[in-house]
Amino acid sequence: MNKDQEALFAKIKEAICSSIECSSVRKKAIKVTTPYLDWMGAQVSLYVTEEGRITDGGQTLNQISSLRVVEDFEYWPYKLDYFERYNIQQIRGSLDLCYLDSPDGILKYIQGISRLPTFFEAKPISAIEDKFPQTVRRAILDTLITDYPERPRDDPIGWALKLTKPRSIKLDGITIHSDMSPSNENRLIQIISHANSSASDKRQHVASKLLDPLLWRRVNPQVELFAVVYDLSKYPNESQNLLEQEADRIFEMKNEMARLRVAEAVAEL
Repeated sequence: MNKDQEALFAKIKEAICSSIECSSVRKKAIKVTTPYLDWMGAQVSLYVTEEGRITDGGQTLNQISSLRVVEDFEYWPYKLDYFERYNIQQIRGSLDLCYLDSPDGILKYIQGISRLPTFFEAKPISAIEDKFPQTVRRAILDTLITDYPERPRDDPIGWALKLTKPRSIKLDGITIHSDMSPSNENRLIQIISHANSSASDKRQHVASKLLDPLLWRRVNPQVELFAVVYDLSKYPNESQNLLEQEADRIFEMKNEMARLRVAEAVAEL
């Protein structure tokens, strides 16, 4: 190494080392800001807990959630291989360092969490009519993961995703659709949207959402229909009457406790 190379190496080393900062955060943890950038161009931060655990503090999974690709991430076929390669382990809602046996393992971990969101294509919100079902699923998913008292300790995200994804049931040559997949297999969850459509479209939408449970009840009288709507009063009177007549329960998401009630309906047998 000549003098010029030695001088440049020293500058590179100083630039990297001097860019690392440390500050105190909640729960007696420390935040370590690194010079490395994530996919959005922001500096990657790590957290060291009082117990000596190194974690991303949930930032990576929050980014994946904001991209609306949680389900793509959970069922990504390369997930376990990626975690092993980059020294990552998932602990509930955070991605933690798996093995602290060498500095190289820490660098792999930083690379892994900074690159991970780039493997999934963001899903923008679509039309107004389609936004409410997605919003409901997202709200119930979050409630199951964070607030539902009987959630499993192991893989609560995967458990919640299975409950909130749509379900199709084959029946005598036709397919019955449910907007979520409750634990009780005799229960349908139908999300009633189109609140900003014309009165005619609202009537047609409500009637179409009730057709599947009516068909299923012909062969299975135990079928329960739970309807989720933002505000029932936004629909024509005949549609309101039809829902009240056919649905076993109606949840209005405008009410504060509706999230938890729907989460209970999805999770409980």
